[in-house]
Amino acid sequence: KERIIDKTIERFNKDGLRFTLDELVEGMHISKKTVYKQFGNKEELLKSVVDYVFDAIREKEEEIIADDSLDLLEKIRRVVLCLPDKYKDIDFIKSYQIKDKYPDVYDHIVHKIDNSWGNADKLFAEAIEKKLIKDVPLVFIRLMIIGCTVQFITSKEVMDTGLSYEEVMESMMSVIMAGI
Repeated sequence: KERIIDKTIERFNKDGLRFTLDELVEGMHISKKTVYKQFGNKEELLKSVVDYVFDAIREKEEEIIADDSLDLLEKIRRVVLCLPDKYKDIDFIKSYQIKDKYPDVYDHIVHKIDNSWGNADKLFAEAIEKKLIKDVPLVFIRLMIIGCTVQFITSKEVMDTGLSYEEVMESMMSVIMAGI
C-alpha cells in the first residue's frame, strides 16, 4: 500500500492528476487490479495519499515541538510549514486541479487542513501569553493561515508565479509573523 502511495506522489509530481492507473503501475510489477483491490478507485487512492501525508505531518510536528534547540517562534514557523522530508518534493501547487476534477478529494484535503491545528494552536497561545506575538484571537490566526493555504493549493495563479509550494508558504508565514 505504501509503495502505491509513494508511486502516486511521484506520478502526481510528474504529471499532476493527468495519470492513469496503468501509468501508475508501470514498472511496479503489480497490476491495476491490485490498486483497485487496495483502494477501490483513483479517488480513494488520492484520499489515502492525503491521509498518509497528513499522518506524516503530525509525526513531524511532534518532532519539531520536542526539539529544545528551537525557540518558540521558530517552532511555530516550522509547525505551520511542516512537511516531512519524504514529502518536501510534493508539488502541492499542482493541487489546483483537484477541486474541479475530484471535488470529494478536495473536500477531504480542506477538512484535513481545517482540523489539524491542535499543535499550532498550543504554540500560538503560548507565544501570545509570552507576548512574543500580538494578542489576537487564535481563530483569526488559524483562519488566515487556512485561507491562504487553501487558496495556494487551489489557485492556478499561484502556479503561474513559478514559486514552489514551500516558497509560497514561507512568504505567507513571513507576512503573518512579521507583517507586510
